[in-house]
Amino acid sequence: MKLNIGYIAPEFATSDYNGTKINLADLNNNGPVILVFLRGFS
Repeated sequence: MKLNIGYIAPEFATSDYNGTKINLADLNNNGPVILVFLRGFS
């Protein structure tokens, strides 16, 4: 599925590479967010 510029992502929570829990709403409070998904990254 191709996403267009300006697409609004649904709310979600995950962990960063240090194991710290983060959620999209908290990140958005500090300004625009860019999400990058890497296929095959381990």
